[in-house]
Amino acid sequence: MMRAALDFGRDVLRTFTWQKVLLAQLLVAMFDMFALLLFVYQFATPPTFVWSRLVIEETMAFCILLAVLIADQAVVRGAPRFRAYSLAILTASVFSTVMQHQIRGWLGVYTIADQPGSDPAGSLSQMIYAAGDTLTYGVLFILVYLDYRRRERLLHRVRAAELERARREQRIAHSQLAALRTDVDAVELLATLDELRRAFEDDRSDADVRLDAVIASLRNKLAPAEAGL
Repeated sequence: MMRAALDFGRDVLRTFTWQKVLLAQLLVAMFDMFALLLFVYQFATPPTFVWSRLVIEETMAFCILLAVLIADQAVVRGAPRFRAYSLAILTASVFSTVMQHQIRGWLGVYTIADQPGSDPAGSLSQMIYAAGDTLTYGVLFILVYLDYRRRERLLHRVRAAELERARREQRIAHSQLAALRTDVDAVELLATLDELRRAFEDDRSDADVRLDAVIASLRNKLAPAEAGL
């Protein structure tokens, strides 16, 4: 059991590449834009609110991304897709809410709702809002992500099918060429060439005509298959 858990964690970390970090920062930028458009303009922003907002958004983005990577590995190991992503984003919502509150407490940065001296209910409300935001944005991100993965798999299958068809056509063409080459009787060809050699040595008038006829016959037999390569 412990071995399986360690393997699972290692596989998740392997998928956490620098591209995923950039994706998390893109999510942060989107969250910040939504926050500015929907909330910040309504209040007199305290000096530390920008840093508090950054901590909240970074925590949300990385928790959502980590939830997706964990769900991906669970699906690879046979877990039902809906259950895997649902449990992952729900867990990420709770974890993100707790972590952003703890990190902001350690750094001493607050929001309007939970700044020192405010009503304790405001801190709880802030955590509920953070959980709701993580869940909402996380679900939207997962839907977009799954649609992207579906399109990517479809494109991969189409490319693989086209490549296999091209290889199949090439094998057929080679088979046709090989079959046509077997139609050329080597003994008869050698005899014909020997007869042509004697005709040229004897300076017969029809030697050139007979040589052209042999060349045309060979071309007619081999040209169809070679054209298909």
